[in-house]
Amino acid sequence: MKRAMLAAIGLFSLSVFVLAAAAAGGTTRYVSPSGVDNPACSKNSPCKHVQQAVNVAAAGDAISLARGNYVEQVSIAKNLTVTGAGSGASTISAPAVLVPDSHGFLNIVEINSGASVQMSQLAVAGPGSGTCRSIDRGISVIGGASLAITQAAVSDIRDNPGYLSNCPNGFDVGVGTQARGPQMIDFEVGHLTIDHTTLTGYQRFAIFVHHAGSTAQIDHNTIKGAGPCSPCNGPGGIIVLSGASATIDHNTISGNECNDPSLPCGPVWPDDYQSYGILTSGVASSTVISHNSLNTNDVGIYTDSGVTIDHNDVASRDFGIVTDYDNAAHVEYNSTTGGIYGIFEFGGTGTFSHNSASGSSGADLRWDGTGTPSFSHNKCGTASPSKAIWDCH
Repeated sequence: MKRAMLAAIGLFSLSVFVLAAAAAGGTTRYVSPSGVDNPACSKNSPCKHVQQAVNVAAAGDAISLARGNYVEQVSIAKNLTVTGAGSGASTISAPAVLVPDSHGFLNIVEINSGASVQMSQLAVAGPGSGTCRSIDRGISVIGGASLAITQAAVSDIRDNPGYLSNCPNGFDVGVGTQARGPQMIDFEVGHLTIDHTTLTGYQRFAIFVHHAGSTAQIDHNTIKGAGPCSPCNGPGGIIVLSGASATIDHNTISGNECNDPSLPCGPVWPDDYQSYGILTSGVASSTVISHNSLNTNDVGIYTDSGVTIDHNDVASRDFGIVTDYDNAAHVEYNSTTGGIYGIFEFGGTGTFSHNSASGSSGADLRWDGTGTPSFSHNKCGTASPSKAIWDCH
């Protein structure tokens, strides 16, 4: 690999969560900033800490968070439903000092031990307190656990300050393998369903999915990097790696820029660093990237795998869609505007059809001449090696 969001639907989802807990005969536990921790966490006597409610709860219970800020870490290893008073009303915030999990990682919320957890109407927020490696993930899903989260927000999972940091930590949501650079890796599997959630202020990636067996359904979210910023060391939007599988659709992703000259960041492929809206590398061929809107990212979409990329609207700073190495991607019905290259293919056997590209300074469509890709029914202003090869009209 190169060095590399309907009120009705939301209310329906929330009601499903509550009904599911009720159908299972679960008890609702209550938490409030003005509460006092106790063995019941009842409506009339709420607990003060979310973790206390988790500890008291039995599998299948629901936890209701009142409006307020909960400064604590939360670890969940049982099936629970956690509901706040709104993504801007109930916030679980990083404490001044984060305690590492059993693998040494610093997470605000961790779902583990095969638990199946549903969360909605709440926020998780950083930052960490240090200038480097002070926080790893806002939400971490590991140990074969599953998280379904909707109508939520995750923000500022970064060091303080963090946008200038070259440190390899700071993920809004991480699924599967935990990593803090090559020296500290914990191989894990996790499963994520996330929708109608806003992810901002991440230092490294908004959503990170890693390891064979890890899965993600990522749809209707808003993901916004730090850009425009200068210098900015290159955060990324959605990153899926190493055998994981994901369906990524109907997301709005912007502002993932690399502007730090010391890296160096820049538009020269493959020598410079770039930031990505969506990056998939070594992923399962079942991965689908569809109907997303991406703008002001260095690279809109990157893959080196046999994924499906269709019906995306991409306006990037440098490259719209990049298909790399021995990819066998299916790239169809996408629209790219601006940048240096709209679609940039090299070294693969993919299919490129019914794409529209315009306004690129280098070429709307570019193939480096290696591999055996196929091109048909594309639209462009310019193409390399030629419009005829790209079947561009």
